Order: sequence, then structure tokens, then C-alpha cells
Amino acid sequence: MRKLTTALALTTAAVSLAAGTAGTAAAAPATPVPTQHLVLHSWTLLNEYGPGPNPGERLTARVSARAVDGHTQGHVVVQHVFEKTGTTRAEFDVDCLTVDGNGAITVTGPVSQVVVTPFGGEPYLFEEGRHPEAGLTFYPTDEQHQRRVGWNRTNPRTHSEVVKCGAVPAGLWVIDGGTFLRR
Repeated sequence: MRKLTTALALTTAAVSLAAGTAGTAAAAPATPVPTQHLVLHSWTLLNEYGPGPNPGERLTARVSARAVDGHTQGHVVVQHVFEKTGTTRAEFDVDCLTVDGNGAITVTGPVSQVVVTPFGGEPYLFEEGRHPEAGLTFYPTDEQHQRRVGWNRTNPRTHSEVVKCGAVPAGLWVIDGGTFLRR
């Protein structure tokens, strides 16, 4: 019974991580600022419940991406570790890197894989063969001095859609780490 409960919890977590978190803040306009060269490096510790720490869970996003003369490449890893049930890791290859007029930085791309590893178990591919568009948007610090991030992927079951180069509404809080953009 414990294994069944753990498997159900991890599958729910995988669906949540793969689907992203529904955001309450509005997305910035998806008008990219034209540029010849952008390099983005980010590692952030995130929380989906608020600006403080989240005991028992660790949600991180790691991004390495560049856009040079219209050619974009890079990789993103969003990982959610649950201390008692396991880990869900979503990865996508960057097909677009943009900065809008408000300073929000967006990366999008097709999901290359979602790997679920139950606590004490073997990793397996979740939704193997599906490659929906996914995206992360890093927003500038808001009026409350909080940094926010939007994360989502296209999923017909949850009626979510990520459009290539489109901003993702903020749904997560940054509680540690940083995002560095070089032009």
C-alpha cells in the first residue's frame, strides 16, 4: 500500500511539474526587444506557495541559453524534489530567448523529457515521446521587492498552452539564486 501511495504522489507531482503552476499574476506583453546577442544563465530556488522557504520540498530551475543573430540554443532543467516521495525532473531545449520592454526574460522550447524517480525506486520517463512546448519567464523585482517566475508547458488536460517566445504568467516566487543576462 505504501508503494502505491508513493507512486500516486509522484505521478501527481509529475503532472504538476510537467503541467506547470497556474499563475495569478498577468504575463508581461510578449513583445521581444530586438537584439543581436543574448546570454542567459540562471539557477533559482523557487516556491509555489509564497516568498518564504518551503520545508519538505525543493523546486529549482537551471537555465543556460544563448541567442546569436537569430539562432537560439540552450537547455533548461526544472526539478522538484519531495523529501519523502521522490523527484520529478523536466528538461527542455531552448528554441527562443527574448527580453520584453519591461525586462521580463522568457525562454521556451520543446520538452525533451520528464523523469520521475520515486523515493527508493528506479527512475522512469513520464509521458515518453511527448514534446510539448514549455516555458519559463523571469520577471523583474516587483513593488513588494519579490522576484517572480512563470513556469508552464502545453497540456490539453489542464487547458494550458505555451506559445513559442510567449511569456508565462508568474506563478512561483524566487527564494534564492539568481538570473544573469548579458547582452
